[in-house]
Amino acid sequence: MKQSRIIVLMGATALVAAAAGFEANSRPAAQSSPAAQPSPGAPAAAAETAQQSSDSVDVAPAALHNMDLHFATAALQPLVRTVHATGIVAFNDQRMAQLSPPARGRIQSIEVAVGQPVRAGQRLALLDNFDLGDTRSHIAAAEASLVQAKAEASAAQAAYNRAGELVRIGGLAQSELEHRRAEAARTDAEMRTRVAELQQWQETEQRQMPAGPQDAPAGNIASVVQGPANSLGTIVAPFNGIIHSIGAVPGELVDTSRQLFTLADLSTVWVLADIAERDLGAVQVGQTVSVSVDAYPGRTFAGRVAYIPDQIDPRSGTARVRCEVPNPDGALRANMFATADIKSPLGRDGIMVPDAALQEIDGKPVVFTPGGPRQFGRHFVRLGLHSGGFTEIVEGLAAKASVVTDGSFWLKAALTQSSIPDEG
Repeated sequence: MKQSRIIVLMGATALVAAAAGFEANSRPAAQSSPAAQPSPGAPAAAAETAQQSSDSVDVAPAALHNMDLHFATAALQPLVRTVHATGIVAFNDQRMAQLSPPARGRIQSIEVAVGQPVRAGQRLALLDNFDLGDTRSHIAAAEASLVQAKAEASAAQAAYNRAGELVRIGGLAQSELEHRRAEAARTDAEMRTRVAELQQWQETEQRQMPAGPQDAPAGNIASVVQGPANSLGTIVAPFNGIIHSIGAVPGELVDTSRQLFTLADLSTVWVLADIAERDLGAVQVGQTVSVSVDAYPGRTFAGRVAYIPDQIDPRSGTARVRCEVPNPDGALRANMFATADIKSPLGRDGIMVPDAALQEIDGKPVVFTPGGPRQFGRHFVRLGLHSGGFTEIVEGLAAKASVVTDGSFWLKAALTQSSIPDEG
């Protein structure tokens, strides 16, 4: 009997020890559950909070130091919608010249190559102008006629002046004075006619052989001796640009309908952006546009909307909007693929916060604001426009409020962790 009691007591003691061991092992398992531990990479003390509620979180000093929080002000500012589109870079058709010969002739020489940059007034080709020799013969004849007419007018005026003196002393009749006056008037009119004829032929010569801009360097313009026996003329660049194409070779006969050169000015280019129909109403002429291309990562080119077409492409559902973009260094080249962001002011103000300030709890957007020493309030908000890394707060936050940006995720983690029921 005594031995059986000892066996019962030993069994009861073993049962109590087993129960105690189960309890001791179950507690560490609860503490190591994912809901009770901070996420990987979180600050070491992010979970050390006290007196937390569903609307705010108090952060321990060590955790606050590790979070490295940054702040921004919810600013009330004009709302600008950004319309994003893709497109291509193209030549500016308004700064692209198709150069033809001023008259019939034979190409003597081509002095530029495709892709070569040229300056305003630079000679592109030398032309044996069939009409220029005849024009210069007329100029020479007109110049000779003008010299003769000037001499006759000068002699007639001198005769008239002498006649006036003779009439005063009675040495000449009044009728003779009137005759000499008429002769002086006739020779003066003849001289004016010869001047007009010479100017007409000189203008014809200029059309047949453009001399280029007056301020162009002398070395850029053809240096030819003008005269009846010289029919050589030049074709010059009307502005700075790039030779895009050449349509003739030396020795060819050409006329005014023949296109010899295509000159493109790349100081301003067009970006043809394909704007979706749903975004077209927000785009207006004169709005600013920011253009980027793959060739220059991180660089943007500023321009403006210059033209909006009056029809939509039925195949793509887009409108090809033309943007003018300055290109002073020639970095943008035709047919480059480009992306364009068009800034469209909405005409009203809104409260804007950086995107980094936004977190999501239970599927709803929230922001955190500092409320006191180590205390941060949670605010559910309603969002509006998103543009350029900022988001409009339509409801739930006042203007000029300070919000947490970088590090707000750790406040969310601390708040959501504190709301998990303790199952230990």
